[in-house]
Amino acid sequence: MRNYLLCFLLLILFSNDSMAQEAHDVFHPHHTLGLYISHTQVIEGVDKDGHKNWLTLPSWGLDYNYKFSSKWAIGLHNDIIIESFEVEDHLNSGEQIKTLKRVHPIASAVMASFKPGHHFNYLFGAGGEFASTGNFFLIRIGTEYEYHINKDWEFNANLTSDFNINAYNSWAIGLGITRIF
Repeated sequence: MRNYLLCFLLLILFSNDSMAQEAHDVFHPHHTLGLYISHTQVIEGVDKDGHKNWLTLPSWGLDYNYKFSSKWAIGLHNDIIIESFEVEDHLNSGEQIKTLKRVHPIASAVMASFKPGHHFNYLFGAGGEFASTGNFFLIRIGTEYEYHINKDWEFNANLTSDFNINAYNSWAIGLGITRIF
């Protein structure tokens, strides 16, 4: 978990986003709906032979946000991994690796977004990962880069990390398009 936090803090420190809002920008509250294609990384994965293996899994994201100030937004961020996979079960001890099967898990989190400048958002929130094989509470952190195409659309790139309580952790990198309402 320390590696995830360290990467997140380094990303914040080295982002060259301007911290000042231009004087001519006028804020209006609005809604956004974004669609993302991403890859989710699971370090504690288990391959078909029962060996630990880093897994790269295709996933989709659908994010809704309500931006109520120039710096803050709240939303519901949802991801689905479109493959089934197995991960190491940390709650079982023993010499043989015990596994948890995850069948197309859907992760949903209520997220707060902080935007200190023009392009980068910093995300944090909590929710759950849901699958037919079991559910987990999760905490999510991340960062997102926004590039406004025009007043109604923006391009996004994001990096998020999910900390599933009493289970495995994962991180995802994605690209998306967002509609501004």
